[in-house]
Amino acid sequence: MSPTIRDVAAAAGVSITTVSHVLSGQGRISEETRQRVARAAAELGYQASVHAQQLVTRRSRTLAIQLANSVDASSSCALVPNSDYFLEVLNGAAEAASKRSYALLLAPMDADLDRLNAFAVDGAILVDPRGDEPFFATGWCQDRPLVTVGRPMAAPCPVPVVVDNDLVAAARLMLDHLADNGYERPSMITTDTARSYAADLVAGYTGWMEGRGLEPVVAEIDEPPTTEGTAEALGRLLDRRVCPDAVFTTSENLALGVLHEARRRRLAVPGALGICSAVDSGSLRLVSPQVTGMFVHPREVGGRAATALMDLVEGNAAEGEPRRIEVPVRLNARESTAR
Repeated sequence: MSPTIRDVAAAAGVSITTVSHVLSGQGRISEETRQRVARAAAELGYQASVHAQQLVTRRSRTLAIQLANSVDASSSCALVPNSDYFLEVLNGAAEAASKRSYALLLAPMDADLDRLNAFAVDGAILVDPRGDEPFFATGWCQDRPLVTVGRPMAAPCPVPVVVDNDLVAAARLMLDHLADNGYERPSMITTDTARSYAADLVAGYTGWMEGRGLEPVVAEIDEPPTTEGTAEALGRLLDRRVCPDAVFTTSENLALGVLHEARRRRLAVPGALGICSAVDSGSLRLVSPQVTGMFVHPREVGGRAATALMDLVEGNAAEGEPRRIEVPVRLNARESTAR
């Protein structure tokens, strides 16, 4: 027979009401009592009913997550971009939510927020937003907590928590790696710089180049990126009077597109052209040569975003200035930059 809330109260030596307050996060309960109830519940193997928690807290225990970047809203199967990064962000967020008995609802780019409200969603995570998404435009973020992965550069209301990597520093780290391997004229291919992740990478690249008296050379292409668009961007770079000897891209799909076009043009990689990506993924290890990438710990990013949102929903987060949670990066050097 499964243990009940009455069993937990007896084991902890407190009232049933006290146990209920501890499990729901309500009431003024001392930390000592909270820990005693938590230990008793753990020792008994007690699991609170999610439905009961919903009734007590008047929260749905449902979170929404929207992947804003590089998704074609006109495609019926494009809820998630074709990228390991976004899949791992989702995995991390779902794992963290499940541990605290929350459900995660994936919202499409063209989500009808009136319909979403029918789920009584407690809060939302937006991944790589610009700030013009419906979650901002409707005032939705003023009524419920919102956490973003990457800062929204044009948001009409402040976001309480932003989870991000230091991508300015990451760009410099990648460019130092290229320089150490003998590359002297690195260029960049990026998507929409209205998104903070692309803007920060371009800023890091531009600052690094200008600091060495070099001209920054950046090609920007439309979202979602295509093989044809990437090939055209690389062509523009290679047609310059002084063409680059390396290309740094803001995503793994762009790097793969550059590699494909380099092969078509019979350019030796890494000899004639170095290729590297600001985002690492398994796909970069499945090609020849394997492509250098920056590992940005996407599962941790998703997990920390979900945890921050649940803390806001439950009132456990400190109020005040917007908070930034920074996740470290790691450079994974491979053959595509090994001159």
